[in-house]
Amino acid sequence: MKEFVMKLRILLRAETTLFKADAQRRANGYALTGLSIGCVLVALVFVNIGAFFYLTDSDIDSRAAFILAACNFGLAFVPLLLRRQGKPGPEEQMVREIREMALEEVSKDVDKVAEEFAAVGATVNQVRSGVSAFTGGGMAGLGGGGLQALGPFLSMAISLLKKN
Repeated sequence: MKEFVMKLRILLRAETTLFKADAQRRANGYALTGLSIGCVLVALVFVNIGAFFYLTDSDIDSRAAFILAACNFGLAFVPLLLRRQGKPGPEEQMVREIREMALEEVSKDVDKVAEEFAAVGATVNQVRSGVSAFTGGGMAGLGGGGLQALGPFLSMAISLLKKN
């Protein structure tokens, strides 16, 4: 039983470790996406500023705003590219393998217990059928009467034992 509990603990710790790693990876991905969205919003602000200066015939200011907007749009793609490269590391793969091994061992133990329960159930059914055959008249060698057929024999045996 201690081995089974130990296997369950290993499985639980592996699951929690994988959950934490996945949550950390997702949080980093969401942060990088937020940073990318922020860069896009800043770029849109510079596009608006550039359009304003372009419409007011201030050529130098509008070029600078459009250049900054282009840089921000370019900068917005860097976090998205970094997010796509966020893959599980070797440590996480090792924990996944440990989880799979522990799950396999626990499954074997559960299957073993299920087989033992099935064997106990079959034994109980055999005992039940034997008792019902004995009490219900299934013993053809004694005349088919079961306990009723044994009654006279038992009373005769008791009376012989009393005489001796």
